[in-house]
Amino acid sequence: MSSPDDRLPPIWKAAFERERGFAKPALADPLPERRLSRLLAAFIASGLLFMVLPGTLIGVWNLLSISAQRESTSAPAAWIQAHGHAQLFGWVGTFIFGISIYAVPKFRGAWIRSLPLAWAAFALWVFGVTLRWCAGITGQHAPWGLPAAALAELAAVLLIIYEITPRSASKRQQGAWNTLIFSGFAGLAVLLAFQLVVVLRIEGAIVPAEANHILLNMALWAFCVPVVMGFSAKFLPSLLALRRASDQAAYGGLALIVIALAGSLAGFEKLSSGLILAAVLLLAHWLGVFHRSTGRAKTIGMDARYPLFARGAFVWLVVSAILGIWAEKAGILGASRHAFTVGFLAALIFSIGPRILPTFLNSRELWSKRLVFWALLLLSAGCAIRVTTEPLAYAGVAGYAWNLLPVSAVLELTAVLLFASNMAVTLLRPMPAWMDLKLVTAELKVYWLVSSYPDTRRILTDAGLETIGRAPAIPRTLTLAEAAEADGVQAENAVHLLKAYFESRLAKAARANQSARKALSGESLQCGSGRGADHAVRG
Repeated sequence: MSSPDDRLPPIWKAAFERERGFAKPALADPLPERRLSRLLAAFIASGLLFMVLPGTLIGVWNLLSISAQRESTSAPAAWIQAHGHAQLFGWVGTFIFGISIYAVPKFRGAWIRSLPLAWAAFALWVFGVTLRWCAGITGQHAPWGLPAAALAELAAVLLIIYEITPRSASKRQQGAWNTLIFSGFAGLAVLLAFQLVVVLRIEGAIVPAEANHILLNMALWAFCVPVVMGFSAKFLPSLLALRRASDQAAYGGLALIVIALAGSLAGFEKLSSGLILAAVLLLAHWLGVFHRSTGRAKTIGMDARYPLFARGAFVWLVVSAILGIWAEKAGILGASRHAFTVGFLAALIFSIGPRILPTFLNSRELWSKRLVFWALLLLSAGCAIRVTTEPLAYAGVAGYAWNLLPVSAVLELTAVLLFASNMAVTLLRPMPAWMDLKLVTAELKVYWLVSSYPDTRRILTDAGLETIGRAPAIPRTLTLAEAAEADGVQAENAVHLLKAYFESRLAKAARANQSARKALSGESLQCGSGRGADHAVRG
């Protein structure tokens, strides 16, 4: 609680004293939410950069080199590993971490432990992934580059786990979603610890093939699948109108994944792949993604076809698991992993991300729902071409397949650029106002106003409320009328300026609702006389 300053007007001092007498303010404090949204925005923006630059562009370059020489080993192994790390951890992982810090504690009705520690985790993660990519691409940071990157990534993940772990037993029933998410993070911690051990024992920037295979397997099935399934259980039932099966199916799927990974480490690859397929089918059944919807999907502000692509992402997951059974054949393993990373992960993020992320980011509105559709369509087309032609090309079955691989790369790159542009513009646009203009009165609480909409501080200062501009803190109970009286100005001028501000920044959905109310009001007035009244009576 801030103490009143001797230089503040008496009305402000009285408001601070009045604040001391309230156990809980009438309105929730919006400032922590804004700060948390700012952290999420940093994760999302960084993820977009990793997706476009170190991830997709380098991947396209690698594929063009391979296609030009018609040789799967023509691209440097260090580049391929750096691309894969930036793609899987750089953008998918960064997205997952940002959403986890923002949403997981809220699912339990709690808050993260420490915002500064969360920022530290963000900095460590971005540093680690960037250094890992640079070490792989240039080789100039080896031999200390890979160990430093691995250590930073492990430290970041341990901090994130600490942040999202409940401080005490929650009264809310957790269920399988919670077990899946934390199991995935536990798998990631084990993976990163193993990665640190591996890179400490090698020279140069190339992880040995056997160790790299283990790392990728764990990244896909021990981390991505459990975490994504856990979040899907929280988001998809309401967005796509799905009915989940019993949580026992989720626990069974998770157990199968653990057994499958253990079998893979023991050398039973075929058995492991079969168990992975069974786990995928069981988890998909649990989510209900292959069953009929129980109602209408939520498509407001989105392209109405996004639910089809979201469901289709799980089809790609099944395809990936099926292909994994024959991973020893030429090109099949790469096709399987591409079906997973692009067909499943990227398509699911491209489908659900534009629906939930703007809401998390201070209730923003998506810039373009058309770009959502085109990004998903191009991504799906590119993935289909890649998954079907890579085995044909690498096995030497069809020479024309080499010519189609660059087409898939260009389609996927275009999709990535569309998605990234859509999300970037959504982030950069001014925050919309979700404010009913009728509520903009002299009784508004100043603290809530400037905390929710920081631009209003300048507006109020320009209106003559100078104390707001120089005060180190604002009493939470201080009204606009009181603030105006303290500075000897009329509150009506500030109210007028605020209404103009909110009118210009009104969210599209809020503006549509306002227009609808005006239209209904106009119809009601017309119904008071003539044929309107007769029509109303007959209706």
